[in-house]
Amino acid sequence: MVQLRLLAATDPYASVRFEGARTAYGAALAADKTQEALAGAERDRPLASARAWIPYATLVGTMLAMLAGLVALVGAAAAGQWARRSRDALLASFGLVHRVLPVLLGLQIIGLSLAVLSTTLFEAGGLWFVGRFSAGEAKLLFGALIIAVLAVWAAIGAVRGLRGVFALFTPEPIDVNGQALDEREAPGLWRLVRELAGRQHALPPDAVIVGLTGGFFVTEGAVRLAMDGTILTGRTLYLPAPYLGVLDGRELSAVIGHELAHFAGEDTAYSRRFTPIYAGLQRALAALGGSGVGDILTRPAAYVSHRSLGTFDAAVARWSRVREFEADRRGALVSGTSPAASALLRVGALGPVMGATLEAAFNAPDAVGNDLVANVLDAIPAAGFLDPTSHLDERQEHPTDTHPPDRQRIAALGVALDADLMRRAARPLGAEDRAWPDVLVANWPSLCRTISADFLARAREHQGAERAYLEEAVAAVPAEETLVHENGAPIVWTMGVLALLFAGTGAILLLYPRALGIVHDTLAQQILAAVVTSGVIGAGIYAALVHRRSRSPLLVLTPEALRSPLLDGAIAWQDIADFQVTYGKRLILTLALAPNVLLPRPNGVLSRAKVSRRRRQVVVQSFGARGLKPDVYAALIGRYLAAAHARARL
Repeated sequence: MVQLRLLAATDPYASVRFEGARTAYGAALAADKTQEALAGAERDRPLASARAWIPYATLVGTMLAMLAGLVALVGAAAAGQWARRSRDALLASFGLVHRVLPVLLGLQIIGLSLAVLSTTLFEAGGLWFVGRFSAGEAKLLFGALIIAVLAVWAAIGAVRGLRGVFALFTPEPIDVNGQALDEREAPGLWRLVRELAGRQHALPPDAVIVGLTGGFFVTEGAVRLAMDGTILTGRTLYLPAPYLGVLDGRELSAVIGHELAHFAGEDTAYSRRFTPIYAGLQRALAALGGSGVGDILTRPAAYVSHRSLGTFDAAVARWSRVREFEADRRGALVSGTSPAASALLRVGALGPVMGATLEAAFNAPDAVGNDLVANVLDAIPAAGFLDPTSHLDERQEHPTDTHPPDRQRIAALGVALDADLMRRAARPLGAEDRAWPDVLVANWPSLCRTISADFLARAREHQGAERAYLEEAVAAVPAEETLVHENGAPIVWTMGVLALLFAGTGAILLLYPRALGIVHDTLAQQILAAVVTSGVIGAGIYAALVHRRSRSPLLVLTPEALRSPLLDGAIAWQDIADFQVTYGKRLILTLALAPNVLLPRPNGVLSRAKVSRRRRQVVVQSFGARGLKPDVYAALIGRYLAAAHARARL
């Protein structure tokens, strides 16, 4: 600039051309432009200097995300291997992961967010130096700023998630359908339980619950009785009532001894400590992954978290098996291995019978008696269980834990699956079996009626809620016909515009043949006139056909069936297994019909309805539904289909 000022003072008529420019300027004007450029450079220099450091922030963010993920994966794998050494090791290693993993996941999200933010700001900052800021560049800058905001929000969400990592977790009570019995109501049962606990050197339970559903279990967690909402704490033993009339004294002692062995082995205390850690970790992971900015920034953390938790699956399964086998062994000490094995078989064989009986009662609560326990026992074949071994590979039910298959548990007891065991397990239900619960509970029939009444009351409540839902679904469609017309207006307007274009072209040919160079070419004039005329007529005819077609309904919907002029017959809603609505160039309704249903036939060779007998599908195509967007159109079909199924259910 100084040189140009000096040149302008010494030679006012000097001509200056900047490098790369096509225009030459006078020296004074060139000096002014140089001064403007210098001012712009001074203004842009701070941004350029700051922008030069942004790539380093990108590198720091990516390295932080990568290292946090690697440390989490490697550390979790090592902790999972360590957890296989013992139950204490499992508890300690999982506790360590519970404390460290959410922090690493938060750092991973923060690092990835920093990298995305830095990259976006670098590219957005580059737009500042563009000489002419176009509309497209403005849109690019706006999109970059949105990405930057999302990245910042993800980092904030991760930091907020870290706050909940160390929050204490209070497990929810286990909901149990049953009645708690004190020693006055069940003196024989409590006497048996206390005797077995003493022989196991285990602490006796604080509460004994007898219910109608589920299997045997013990817990030291809170239990909520569904009957009255009472919450029980301490050691709880749950006994399903139907099994008490199927097992003899030694078999029941083996089962209860198995459950009390968990108290002796401090298994329930272990579960009470392990479950909060696991649930707390899940809670922390949900907080970290729930920032709501999409998968891009949270997917790596979600992957690492699931991989890390998966490393403990083998250890958890291993120690669960060890616990159950040890409990089986200790339970067999009080009654013998054969009764313990036959108890497993009889419990497994009664499960399907009990399930079918209670399911029938739940579906028709007014068609059964007031003692469902007696109903279950009456459903057992008079000759006994047909094949107890058919359930050997099943696992017995438990609300908080898993059991090995019965086959493995019997093998661990050292009992052979011979004829004597099968005969004992399949024996018919005798009078002494039915009388055995009366020895345990003071008023056994009253207890059975009480828990049955609670079960049936819940079934009636469920039926009432289901009926209300079904009636609401039926009322969602009108009794009269609903007509759905094809939306041909866009095509009609398009054809009208096309006809006008052809007509305008014809007018130009007629008025300006000389300008088009065809004034003396009669053949060219005739060809162009024929093309223009055909275009006008063709567009008009097609528009008229579409308009006429739109006047008749595309679909006629009734509560019973779907009809269409495109098909030779109606389709009952009950015959439709599923449907799908897709929208592209055309709106397509695909109906999947149930097997053995008579398929309709399309009307006409060029019908817009297609029927696939191999796929058992009916496809109805259209330009759209008048007044209905594709999602509303699909919701309408789904509403009629749901109403028909609800009506049939009612």
